[in-house]
Amino acid sequence: MLVVMLIAVFSCKQTKSIPTQKPKLDFASMLPEKFNKANIIEEEDYNVWGTNIIKGKDGKYHAIYSRWPKTRGHLGWVTHSEVAHAVSDKLTGPYEFKRLVLPPRGLNYWDGSTTHNPHILEYEGKYYLYYMGNRGSGYWDNTPDTVMPKYKDEEWWVNRNNQRIGVAVADDLNGEWKRFDKPLVDIDSTKRLVSTPVVSIRPDGKFLMVYKYVKEKEGMHGGRVVHVTALSDSPMGPFIDTGIPFIETETARFALDDHVEWFQDGRYYCIGKDHDGSLTEYEKGTMVLYISDEEGMDWTLAQQPLVLKAGKLFWTDGTETLCERTADMPKLYFEDGKLKALVIAVLPKDSDDSFSLVIPLND
Repeated sequence: MLVVMLIAVFSCKQTKSIPTQKPKLDFASMLPEKFNKANIIEEEDYNVWGTNIIKGKDGKYHAIYSRWPKTRGHLGWVTHSEVAHAVSDKLTGPYEFKRLVLPPRGLNYWDGSTTHNPHILEYEGKYYLYYMGNRGSGYWDNTPDTVMPKYKDEEWWVNRNNQRIGVAVADDLNGEWKRFDKPLVDIDSTKRLVSTPVVSIRPDGKFLMVYKYVKEKEGMHGGRVVHVTALSDSPMGPFIDTGIPFIETETARFALDDHVEWFQDGRYYCIGKDHDGSLTEYEKGTMVLYISDEEGMDWTLAQQPLVLKAGKLFWTDGTETLCERTADMPKLYFEDGKLKALVIAVLPKDSDDSFSLVIPLND
């Protein structure tokens, strides 16, 4: 059974229990020097983002990803995103759109306007799809498809500040996904919103969720962005906060962002984005590697931390792409327990049109 084991990172304490005799992982050496444009996952009329790939019981490769109309611009992710499903006979594609998995379902639901940032986990023959959902006021339903939401729009913040975390369940990737009337993780008096869940199975059998929240503070923006860990005995929850923060710094307002985690060789690893350049000396937006103990609680920067520098992507056809976002929402593809591919989301510079890229890994 394929289990994509992922988590996140946010705390830079040295962990004594990490086995020092294990070889140090140099993830950057597993990446090719140049990437193949044939491995891009995109849609003509939609932005593509945050793509999970998992091999189904039918032997095909299934991509579960966020998408929203290109006419709504990049910031339309918070107002118009929906979770979609595409299929391919090959890991690297091409992928053909099949259907919507989590479409808009109306303002009566907590996730009725937007679904985004899916994270899929297979466990005991079932599939668990964790995601962010939100509900706006209905304002955007009455605007033309050519209207691009902006930060200056108060209604953009209505959707942004209503983000919650949910889970949908299916017996088969081609079957129906069951959604629920209440979120899996809700806000409290300290949290303006909760979002971007990543769930993995620990060696002790517990389910570890890492998610982010925005601290409650007067005004539309709220306060700092904080990542935390939560545990459950079931993939369906309840997830109880551990009180242990994820990777962060004391002074940064928004240190680590998009991340993915997995367990191998007696420890956890995490690839995450140095969002504002406060975690490393690399340029902000660079993807870096963290390591932890087998419980995923104590995290420190890896000995070889660089995964993928922010700024440019270099292609096998000799061209280059200057990027606004070089490698967001990283996801990993495993087969037979081995790492086979890294999947990233890309937003080129001076563009509102995004895509995902499958990067097969060197052995």
